[in-house]
Amino acid sequence: MRSLSLTFLTGLLFCFMGSPQQAAAEPIQVKARFVREDGSALAGMAVRMVIGSEKDSRAPQAGRTLTTDGNGGVTYTVNAPIKERKIQTGSAFFRSASQLVEVGIEMELLGRRALYWVELDLVKAGPMMGQATYVAGSKGDFDRMLKFNDKTHSWSFPDDPKGMQLTGTGANVTEHSMRKNAATGRWEIDLTVEKQKWEKR
Repeated sequence: MRSLSLTFLTGLLFCFMGSPQQAAAEPIQVKARFVREDGSALAGMAVRMVIGSEKDSRAPQAGRTLTTDGNGGVTYTVNAPIKERKIQTGSAFFRSASQLVEVGIEMELLGRRALYWVELDLVKAGPMMGQATYVAGSKGDFDRMLKFNDKTHSWSFPDDPKGMQLTGTGANVTEHSMRKNAATGRWEIDLTVEKQKWEKR
């Protein structure tokens, strides 16, 4: 079944649908493949991965740093709680029950480190995705979102809004899936992440 997809701007509506509730930790496995825009693998690249329900998940030391293999892939497995919430999926008057996993992926962006934050909501119709990009704030945690400039349809660093204008955020999740393996009880997430070539403005 083809999974549903949301842009992050649409996904921002999720924040107003009530606070997620956490349960006991469950096994979660994330398999991510990193590619260039032409689809070729990004081998030997260091990435840090973390699940949003892990302790201090926005901190720079959270999760684990991995190196992509010859196919551009990494696997991150951890026990962490699965969040539950209700989100708007269609009608403004209807909310669907969701099981939420947030995946943080830290990569290089213009000589800085950026945390790409991927929200995966599993609803009855399939997995829905939202994505945002953060850089470190004054205390070192990745809690400052890249600023989108409506007039120029470009992005800029939040601490340098009049500086470089970027045509993209540097990376984008192009494929995603999420399911709970009935046989093992493990949550299995697959992502394809495209490292973008963008232009400075």
